[in-house]
Parts: sequence; C-alpha cells; structure tokens
Amino acid sequence: TSRMSSKASGEVAAAVASCRLEKQQRRRLAAFDFDHTIVSQNTDTVVRDLLPTEVTSARAHELVENDCWTEYMAEVFRLLHEQQVSEARIRDTIRGIPEVPGFVRLIKHLAKRLNFDLIIISDSNSVFIEEWLRAHNLADCFVAVFTNPAEFDASGLLRVRAHHRQTDCKLSASNLCKGRVLEHFVIEQDLRRSIRYDHVFYVGDGNNDICPVLRQRACDFACARHGFAMEKHLLRNRSKLKLRAQLLVWKSGFDLMEQMLALPQLQAIGHFDLGAPENQAELARRASAVAGQTQSPT
Repeated sequence: TSRMSSKASGEVAAAVASCRLEKQQRRRLAAFDFDHTIVSQNTDTVVRDLLPTEVTSARAHELVENDCWTEYMAEVFRLLHEQQVSEARIRDTIRGIPEVPGFVRLIKHLAKRLNFDLIIISDSNSVFIEEWLRAHNLADCFVAVFTNPAEFDASGLLRVRAHHRQTDCKLSASNLCKGRVLEHFVIEQDLRRSIRYDHVFYVGDGNNDICPVLRQRACDFACARHGFAMEKHLLRNRSKLKLRAQLLVWKSGFDLMEQMLALPQLQAIGHFDLGAPENQAELARRASAVAGQTQSPT
C-alpha cells in the first residue's frame, strides 16, 4: 500500500506541476499610442476645429500657455456645447478620421493570427478611442485601453478627466505617464493572470512615447514613426538615454508588419507569407497611400 500511495502522490505532484506549467503563459504584447500612430490625425484638434474660428475664451488661452492640455480640452468641450455642437456630430467627426495606412490590418493580424495581447496607451480620451475602434471593427482586438476617461452627460456636454495625477516623471504630462501604465500592466498580467511577455513592442510617434520605451528590456522593441518627434528624440539622444530595446523605425502599418514578421523572435508563430499574391497585392495597393502619409510634420 505504501508503494501505491507513493505512486499516487507522485502522480498528484506531476499533475500539480503540469497544471502550474499550463497556468504560466508566455505571450507577446504590443502597446500602441493612438493619435498619429493608429489614426492619422490628433483626435483632440480635429474636434476642436469644429468650433467657429472666432470662438475662444481667456481660460482656454491660459490653459494652453500653462501646458494643461486635458483641462484645455475640457474647456474646448464646454465651448463646443455652448455652440450647440452635438454629440452625434462629434462622434461622426471621430469616425471619419482616416487610419495611418496599414494599421487596421496590422492590428487585426497581430490580434487574430499571431495571438498578441494588444493595448492602447493614449492621451486622447475614452469616448474618441472607443468610437473609432468600434467604427473600424477593432474593439475586440484590445485587451485594455488606458486613456483619459470621458463621457457625454445628459445635456450632451463631453466631460473628460485625467487618467491619473503624477509629478515623478519629467518626460510625461502630469495626467499620464505612459511608462508607468505600461509597467503596471505587465506586472499585473504576471501577478493576476500568470501571463509573462517574452517581447513587448511599443508603437508610437511623439515625445510622450519616450518614457515607456526607456523602461523596456533588451528583448523588447521600440517602434518609432519615421520623421516624427519620438524617432528624432531617440536618435539624437541615443547614448544619453541608454535605450535598451531594439529600435524599429516605421513609415506605415504595412512597413511595420513587414519588419515585425521578419524578426527571428516571431518566426515560430508567424504564418504570414509576404510572398503570397494576396499579401503582395495588399501591400502594393497601399504603397501610394503610404508615400503620401510619411512626410514629416513641421
């Protein structure tokens, strides 16, 4: 009987060990900025431009001068409400913003075919991002969206609040440190869901995308849009910043997908044949669109 019980306990131990191995998931994460990364414009300024040019306020000027962007946009939304710009018109305007070429396809491919976890970390707001994602059938591709919470109240006024308040990170705005958000998400995934990320890709364009990539590991990838502030800042200060992640510079979603799928780290999971006629045709179809979208802003 002792031999039997020993055998049984051994089987139990093996089952427990096997269960633990199954619980610990090794995955890949792609974190995206939103404005000028997924969408081709700044969602805030597109909506602000719905105001008649002569409509402004002393408070709006004061907030812009003091770099209080979230509070400034709250004032813009108040003025839009005052001018009777409707919720429907604002939502319609957001839906009409074009993608950066290739990003809808990139997101769907990473989420559906390569089983990446995808998140957004953006200084836009939840109403704008959710509206645009729904319109492009991308809402179910993201496991989380971190941004400034917003909602339309009963009168139709769009109210926005800061994602958080911070004074520690000098690279970030007071309402959103993207590096802290990314770090916390990765830690929580490990502690709460036993998910560990072998590789983290951070995709962005602006100065507020510098902080998260400086917290990345050597096995991660900092993906900076060509000709925009993030790339310029990283290249200009590369040795001083001590960037550990590998730098990928992209011009479009198609370009970034091609670079990602060529990485040895993704070969084991990649089943995307760039030589396949359908994919060649897709890349060629957008080539002219891409060329028109990659000019550096002034």
